[in-house]
Amino acid sequence: MGVEDGRPWPELIRDENPWQSRQGGVGHVHLRVWRVGAERVIVVISGWSTEDGLEVAVLPLLRAEYPDDTVEFFFHRPMDWGTLAYYAELSLRGDGTLSSTDIAGDVVAARLGPAFYATEDPDDYSSGYGGA
Repeated sequence: MGVEDGRPWPELIRDENPWQSRQGGVGHVHLRVWRVGAERVIVVISGWSTEDGLEVAVLPLLRAEYPDDTVEFFFHRPMDWGTLAYYAELSLRGDGTLSSTDIAGDVVAARLGPAFYATEDPDDYSSGYGGA
């Protein structure tokens, strides 16, 4: 883990190359994972839509990849010329539907450190540090 401002930042343990959503969504999907504790990881999925069902399909698969960890999920919708960016905390309800709670990008960045914004997609045109 790196150190900035005297505090250790979580380690970025996975940063996949963006891929095209097979669910027919617009744009690409980008997956990043940080180790935030001995048995805790945070997964950030960046993409263009939560409406194509990708997150509902992927969250259980990702949780299974980290069976010994508590997994937190966040979504980042990049900004482009036609839409504003946003961040959300994601969870699956008992019935399999997705719960999404909007959250400021800076709140997530405060937990993950400089690697959070440094690894955002280059085609994200969010204004300012962390977008909307």
